Amino acid sequence: MCGFVGFTDRDGGGDASRATAGRMLAAVAHRGTDGSGWCHHRGVTLAHCALTFVDPERARQPLLSASGRTAVVFNGEIYNHAELRRELRASGGCPRTGSDTEVLVELYERHGMGMLERLRGMYAFALHDARTGATVLARDPMGKKPLYWTRTAQGVAFASELAALLRHPDAPRTPDPRAVADYLVLQAFPAPGSAVAGVHKVRPGCYVRHERGTVTEVEHWRPVLRGGAARTPVRAAEARFTALFRSAVERRVHSTGRPLGVLLSGGLDSSAVAAVAQEVSPHGPVPTFSASFADADFDESAHALLVARHLGTEHHVVRIGGRELAEVVESEYGRADEPLADPSLLPTRIVCRAARRRVRGALTGDGADELLLGYRFFQAERAMEALLRVMPAHRVEALVGAAVRRLPQRSGNLPVRAALGQLARGLRAAPEHRFYLATAPFAPARLPALFRPEAAGALTGHDPFAEVTRVLEGRPGLTPLERSQLAVVCHFLRDVILTKTDRGGMRSALELRSPFLDLDLVEYVDSLPPGLKLRGLTGKYLLRRAAAPWLPRSTVRRTKLGFRAPLAGLLRGELRELLRDTLAPAALDRGGLFDTRAVRVLLDDHLEGRRDTSRGLWALLCFQLWSDGLSAASRTPAPSAPEALTEEMRRAV
Repeated sequence: MCGFVGFTDRDGGGDASRATAGRMLAAVAHRGTDGSGWCHHRGVTLAHCALTFVDPERARQPLLSASGRTAVVFNGEIYNHAELRRELRASGGCPRTGSDTEVLVELYERHGMGMLERLRGMYAFALHDARTGATVLARDPMGKKPLYWTRTAQGVAFASELAALLRHPDAPRTPDPRAVADYLVLQAFPAPGSAVAGVHKVRPGCYVRHERGTVTEVEHWRPVLRGGAARTPVRAAEARFTALFRSAVERRVHSTGRPLGVLLSGGLDSSAVAAVAQEVSPHGPVPTFSASFADADFDESAHALLVARHLGTEHHVVRIGGRELAEVVESEYGRADEPLADPSLLPTRIVCRAARRRVRGALTGDGADELLLGYRFFQAERAMEALLRVMPAHRVEALVGAAVRRLPQRSGNLPVRAALGQLARGLRAAPEHRFYLATAPFAPARLPALFRPEAAGALTGHDPFAEVTRVLEGRPGLTPLERSQLAVVCHFLRDVILTKTDRGGMRSALELRSPFLDLDLVEYVDSLPPGLKLRGLTGKYLLRRAAAPWLPRSTVRRTKLGFRAPLAGLLRGELRELLRDTLAPAALDRGGLFDTRAVRVLLDDHLEGRRDTSRGLWALLCFQLWSDGLSAASRTPAPSAPEALTEEMRRAV
């Protein structure tokens, strides 16, 4: 794991280049605490800070190929690097290190970008090829690691985080109203956009190539559902799924000599990961970490403890109250990399901070719900699609409304009543939009009234679902459930969940690994019919079968609770004053985007208990804290180059 930065630099890598690289790298120093380095490589400056898991002594970055023609900075890990290194040796190569980064750069010199098909892991990297003068920026298929870029007067600049890129002197700094509108509907800024106009994210499964002033994008992988093509026997599917899942966990555990922990919520997904990790760990009992909330509606710690005792892990419980959650907001959100309106980032951040005191990396259960149809929304989608086949939409809406009114109210994590009610509001929308309309902080139709007239004008004709539409183009024959699943994978998993995971861990230099997102496992699950994922109204059917021998019966059968924060109460309590101050008219006037009267209505309604507007207020609070921090940073001199960077400076001609 690491952070890296770079930029086109025709001035030869002098003092000004070193200073710029140092200022940019300082913004991502939390991502790598094992040292830093930089180089100037024939027109491009690269800098890197490391959190090493493989061959730390001989694999310092930026790393040059044996020929010296290619330089690379790399964030992530290639889990099959040992196998690929053997292939390099067999073809006449002489690897100098045990590093996965060296494997990547040598494969590139032999196979070009075709080598991406052979990589299994999580990664974002930038390389400069002196043979062509090309700079290439790439992300892994699922987008586990971030990568931002922008055009500059000399070419391009790029960085692992937006905050680092904005320290380049040519980087733009103006928020993009259209991207902000996307964020207020989708909770995050979908790639290839970002919070800043003119700054882009490399899409997951893509690479961007800059050569002679021209930028091209190539998509090297995208999710494809082929589940309707053939029937698969349940036992055969279970055996194959189990083998691939075990292999995915083993790859991540055995690719490093360092012990890894598991973030154990007590739900099925993380419990299955912990079970296999405990079995294959070469370091004794696996450290597991769970959150304990004071609010019982959000607390799964008893379930996590049951699993930990069943498996024999070394279990740690992290107590989280409102004050701890508020402290993260107050201390970090003003200097966040980019606004993210998923409140589960708060407890994730706290648990990761505690885990980092004992381990450098941890496994998670991320990805299972999206790939195996585990969310309540998918169950509700299937039920409502069945109803829509036999009655008109208005009748279904009335039926669901009556059912919602009869179900018990609960304040915690998305019970059936809330899931049905939210999904019903998007019933007449396209299937691929329903999940987002159900979870949106703001419905698209409400945005013009939320923005000031001058900003709202930029939203004319804007479609927050443009990226979802792009992913679904040319996919005839998909069922509504499959369209909904692809849409959830394309943005919610990649831009929300994995952004949360990366940010929650890397703020403490903790690497998080997600076995369910192993590419071989993903492609196999995508090939299966929906009935092996959602059996009737039981989600994650194959995983439940596979995990039955490993876990307590109650864990295998549990209904998903979800990992969230008690947001409504937090905004009325510990964050009340910060919320009022940050969304006050004078503060909003400085940003110039939002209508102060519209925001005041949301604020007063929530704080006075008339209605729960916490989702919208939270999205606005996260954005405004970031925007205020951006404005403050523009008035403050950027820090000088870190001492470590200066001491380890090296130049390649």
